[in-house]
Formats: sequence, structure tokens, C-alpha cells
Amino acid sequence: MVQIVLKTDDLYVEEPILWDNIFPYGTIPIFVGKKRKHVMDLLSALELRGASTTSELARFAIESHYSKGQIKEMGKSLLTRRGHYYLNHLSGREKKKIGKKTVGMYANLLKTNYVKLIDSSKSNIGVYFPTLLTHLVSLGYVYTYDETCAFIKNASRNSLYFAFLYDIMNKTSFAFVKEFFLDPIKKMIKQNRIRFDDDFRLNFDIIASATALKIMEIIQRSEWWIRSKGDTNLKTGDLKLLKELDVLIQNTWFDLQNSKLLSKWVGLYYPTEEQKWFYSQHSDFSDAQLIYKVMREIHVNYYGSYGQKIPTKYQQKFPFPIKRNRKKKTKSTNSAFHNSMMAKKLRDSQYGSKNYDWET
Repeated sequence: MVQIVLKTDDLYVEEPILWDNIFPYGTIPIFVGKKRKHVMDLLSALELRGASTTSELARFAIESHYSKGQIKEMGKSLLTRRGHYYLNHLSGREKKKIGKKTVGMYANLLKTNYVKLIDSSKSNIGVYFPTLLTHLVSLGYVYTYDETCAFIKNASRNSLYFAFLYDIMNKTSFAFVKEFFLDPIKKMIKQNRIRFDDDFRLNFDIIASATALKIMEIIQRSEWWIRSKGDTNLKTGDLKLLKELDVLIQNTWFDLQNSKLLSKWVGLYYPTEEQKWFYSQHSDFSDAQLIYKVMREIHVNYYGSYGQKIPTKYQQKFPFPIKRNRKKKTKSTNSAFHNSMMAKKLRDSQYGSKNYDWET
């Protein structure tokens, strides 16, 4: 835990980094230097809270760490200064020179494509949202269960990959997504195999292979158990994983002819017009590359691990969102009867069913 001394109006406060990241030091260029603490907390707060202004992010970060009594004791200026720090890192304030020294070095998260400005309807007030690059960086944060779920859900708004994870998590379990998608990637991060000092898209194949290796491991372990033990009764944990693997493959959409897959993915994971619009406006253009490679590796390694012929495309029917509010056409006789009954109800409500003469 890195301790940062924060000067307030009345006292000094030793303030830790609120959300640790297991990425090796230097893997993320913006997580280097004396000011890295605020960058790490800013990106994490943005992932956990979703679309926010700098003041909302500052309040969220502070209230996640301090009690109301501590915040009151440190004074209102703490919130204001934190918001200014975040704004400086988002927009990249110019460096100031004092003599021969350069001070005030801030990251430019907008320019370096870690954050997008999604709304600036009011002057000097912007609403920000993390990009795919930040979502991948955030895989290294040490989150609780609730924080991880919130992170995946928020990231799913502008990333097909995380929309896929969120969908699978709801259809299987959090533990399954953690074991097959999150933990393998974190392991490669610790081994320094995933880095972000170059084009982050170079990590897509490694991310996809991390899940594929886990699929092979589980299937081969179960096959070994059956062959060596002569027992089809697998351990409860492995049996559960195999069943969830079946759910995964039933919700994996890989096709060698992938020209039409993007529109199908978007239609599946973003069923409302509002969701489609947000994704179209705030997604990364390389997002489809990541989800394609991940689904390809899942598809190939699932069938390959079972020794089956690998299909050139998914076998199941694509589950398009159900179009609701469609009225079925009725026969003319039924329609006439329906209209007459509606007219009767209207007349009854106005004149009373007993006294009204239908023949007049």
C-alpha cells in the first residue's frame, strides 16, 4: 500500500491508494510517477460509478474511503481539490517551469484514449466514461465481489467483450466468469505477458488465449479422470464447470464469415435503441476485434479439446431480441364482434345497461 501525505486545512492525512492494481509497476505508462495515485483512483472510480463529472468522481472516491465524520473534519476543500486533480489528469494541464525544473506533470487521459467525454452540455462541466483501454487496464484492480460486478456491468455499456461477460455471468455464475476470464488474464498480467506500453490491441490474442487455455485445462482434466479412474462421477466442482461450459458454448457466436456478426452482436447485447446509440457513440473501433478473437478461441478450443471436428460456425440459432407490442391480425368476423362489444360497453358506461334501448 502506497501512502500519500495529503495536506488539508487543519492536519496532514496519510491517504492510501483506494484501489490497488496488480499490474507490475511500469506496465501502464500513466500509473508511473508521483501523481499516479490520483490517476489510478480516478479510472477505478469511473469504472465503478459509470458516467460521471469530476466532482461526482471525487465525492465517490472520498466517500468510499472515509467516514462522514472524517470528511467533515478534513473540510470541504478536500472534495474541491480532488475534483481539480481529476480535471487536470483528464485534460492534461500544461506543465509549469520553475527555473530549470518542470513541475505539474499530469496525464492527459482524453488524449491518450483512456477516457471519453460523452457530454458537455454545460460550460466547464463534462461527463466522462472509460474506454475499452481503461476496461482492460481495470482488470488488474483488486475489487470486491460487488465492485467487480459493478465494473463488468458498467463496462458492458460500450464494450461487446464486457457485454458478453455480463451476459455469461447472468446465465452461469460470477465464479465461472472469474475462473475462466478474469483470473487467467490476471495471471498473465503478473507474468508481465500483457503490457500497455505499445498498442494495447496487441494484447487481444493473449486475452483470448488465456480463456482458451482454461477451457482446455478443465476438459482435459475431466477426460483424464474418466480414463484413469474409470469413473464418470466427476468432482462436484468440475461437473458444475462442465455444465457451465456448455452454457458458454451455447452463447458463443463464432463464424468464419464474420461480416454480419457485428450487427448481430449489437442487436443481441444492446436490445434498446438507447443502448445501441450509446454503444455506437462511445465504443472503440477495435472492440469487434477483441470479441471476435475471444469467441473464436472459445469455439475452437471447446470442440478441439473434446476431439471433435471444429464447426466453421456456431451450431445454435442466434437469439435475436424479441420484438414486442405486435398485434396479431384477426378475422373480419371476430373484428366486427369485437367492435360491437366495445360499442356496447361504451353505451353502457354512458347510459346504463338496463335502461338503454339498443334499437333506438
